[in-house]
Amino acid sequence: MEYDVHQLVRLAAFIGGGVSMGLGAIGAAVGEGYTASEANIAISRSPKQAGNIFKIMLVGQAVAESASIFALVIAILLLFADTAEATLLKAPCFLSAGICMGLGAIGPGIGAGLTAGKACASIERQPAIENLITRTMLVGQAVSQSTAIYAMVISLILIFVS
Repeated sequence: MEYDVHQLVRLAAFIGGGVSMGLGAIGAAVGEGYTASEANIAISRSPKQAGNIFKIMLVGQAVAESASIFALVIAILLLFADTAEATLLKAPCFLSAGICMGLGAIGPGIGAGLTAGKACASIERQPAIENLITRTMLVGQAVSQSTAIYAMVISLILIFVS
């Protein structure tokens, strides 16, 4: 039985793209859902702070979404990769790129969502220090997103260098 290298590489790229986005969506969905849940609880306890809590919820969810956007970028690159001259080595590279980015996006999405959710709860308890809470939330989220950036860099190397 003879293998068509082009078809194997395409198959690996398609699976890698699906895995990247499929897994990459998990962390963002969990993190954003948690943030919304905490915001709803905080608003129910302190309706006067609803505007501030809602604002923090949206900003926090946007940051939690960024890791899944990285996964989307990798998925699109894999789905539209030029495989005409690819060697067999490209197949595991494409598959690994998708797995790397997909798994690399789960933790940052959840971590950013947990941080945002607790910021919403904190503003409900201490509205006078909203700016400090927001700043702390954003710094914490930025640090948690760094691992998604590392995963994206490795995925890009796997796609373009091999």
